[in-house]
Amino acid sequence: FRGQFDDAALDVNIEGMADERMAYPLAYGYSLVGRVVLVADDVDDEMIGKLVFTFSPHSTHTICDASAVQVIPDGIKAEDAIFMPSVETALSIVHDAHVRIGENVAVYGQGLIGLLVTAILNQQMGPLDGVSGKFGTITVFDTIPDRLALASTLGASQALLPGSTPKADLFDVSIEVSGNFRALQASIDFTRNGGRVIIGSWYGNSDVQLKLGIDFHRSHKTIKTSQVSEIPAELTTLWDKDRRFGLAWDLIKMLQPSR
Repeated sequence: FRGQFDDAALDVNIEGMADERMAYPLAYGYSLVGRVVLVADDVDDEMIGKLVFTFSPHSTHTICDASAVQVIPDGIKAEDAIFMPSVETALSIVHDAHVRIGENVAVYGQGLIGLLVTAILNQQMGPLDGVSGKFGTITVFDTIPDRLALASTLGASQALLPGSTPKADLFDVSIEVSGNFRALQASIDFTRNGGRVIIGSWYGNSDVQLKLGIDFHRSHKTIKTSQVSEIPAELTTLWDKDRRFGLAWDLIKMLQPSR
């Protein structure tokens, strides 16, 4: 909304948006849930009345290609289904982080995406946390106490204000989803040598200042960006978008994010 973006395609992987540019005025949005009221002659009439999801701009009605529609699985309410893009984004970040059993993770930022990342990590790591307290921990940081309280209910081992001292001195994996360059700096600084920093935030065309001195130079840390539009190259033999959509729906059914 601040106009801090470059002129580029709105989204190259969502049908109907590839020709749209990041320029105002624009009809944006990528999460629409509703019931089918009318279909074309070459579409099965059984689709009428079904609850569906589509990556369409926010509106009361839309017309879209049948191939762009996903029928929402049974047992998922519309209020939860609307979170599908956010859940898929959080899932893609967790996939990019590739957290191994026993690794300690930090998540910087507990907005919607950060909270979902925490919840998904907990599904993957939860059983180990709480044994010795040294392995498989999830530490989250945010400036808003209500978010920290919610993160604790979703499985965070520690939910801390920035500047607090975590039980683990350093983290094996740090995930930055705050959109704040100070958190990005902290995620780099408090990751172990040889560890991984996953950047899920998008900073637009703003300049971001980081201190990458001799300690960073010698650290062999990996900094990786995560973006949901495409499956990362190293995962394409195992995952495609349809498979990831399927897992996202299962996670939605389990997490019920509208609660």
